[in-house]
Amino acid sequence: MFQLPSSTLVNRKIPKNKFYEKLQANHNLKGLFTNQVESIVWKHKLSKETIRLEPKDDIEEVQVFEIQLKEQSYSLDLLRSIDKAIPYPILYVLMYEGQTRLAIAYKERKQADDNHSVVRSYHESEWQLEGECKLDFLHGLDLKAVYENIIRLLLPFQSKPEFDLTSVLERQARIDKLVKECQRLESKIRSEKQFNLKVELNMELQRKRKELNQLLE
Repeated sequence: MFQLPSSTLVNRKIPKNKFYEKLQANHNLKGLFTNQVESIVWKHKLSKETIRLEPKDDIEEVQVFEIQLKEQSYSLDLLRSIDKAIPYPILYVLMYEGQTRLAIAYKERKQADDNHSVVRSYHESEWQLEGECKLDFLHGLDLKAVYENIIRLLLPFQSKPEFDLTSVLERQARIDKLVKECQRLESKIRSEKQFNLKVELNMELQRKRKELNQLLE
């Protein structure tokens, strides 16, 4: 799937109760793990020792976790809780009945506490057949570059490599917001009965679409 060297392989099953203990999980969080997760396997560890790439800034390691799901739908709170327990970036390989989806958080270490991170956003692939899910991200001079490669590859729109990741993600957030606003306006236009209000909504929709198209260029 990722063509990673054998030196990165961990292949260790992590009991779900380890996360309960680490997070002091409440009833709702335990329910997410119980109802949605069949198993969690720590599949790969990317570090200076395993792939000979240097850490940079706060990116010292990148982990790969395989999560076998009990159902295809899952809560991001599930991933958020794991990311809260583990400060390193984690590439999730979510699996359900022969299909695979990839997900990763853009997260930053807390300045006051290096053992905890703040999740800024999640980025996911579409569901694909297990054998068709591939991601070629092992490029760059350091582990931060590898981490940023993964995020860029999971974005729905390609970004130019000369743009820093923070700017790319801010642009993506604006795109996502405008897409939702356009969908909301389209729905209101369909249900609106008054002609003059329909015209106003259409004009607003055209403005939003123009702004969206400019971002997509």
